[in-house]
Amino acid sequence: MMDKEPMGVLGVSVCNKEEIWRYYIAVSSSKESEGLEEYIVPAAIWAIFPGEGTNRSIQELERRIVTEWLPASGYEYADAPDIEVYISPDPQKAKYEVGIPVIKSGNR
Repeated sequence: MMDKEPMGVLGVSVCNKEEIWRYYIAVSSSKESEGLEEYIVPAAIWAIFPGEGTNRSIQELERRIVTEWLPASGYEYADAPDIEVYISPDPQKAKYEVGIPVIKSGNR
């Protein structure tokens, strides 16, 4: 089913005013399939952070994004999902990207 960027298994965390928290394990696809739920990621500006290491290192990267990068960046969270892209899922040598939706601070 995977046929569009970003290529890799996606972890999509959705939490906003309209929906309860949901986590999708997904792929980016233009294909339709019976029995699968579709979620369309809204347009946003994304800060993308590459990483590699063990499966636990993605959690450390996400922590550092929120506690170190975001407060000093001049940006704040936008109303869109966080997206993890698992490029290489090897548990000891994983390659991934973390994307967070952002908006310039004070532009709400």
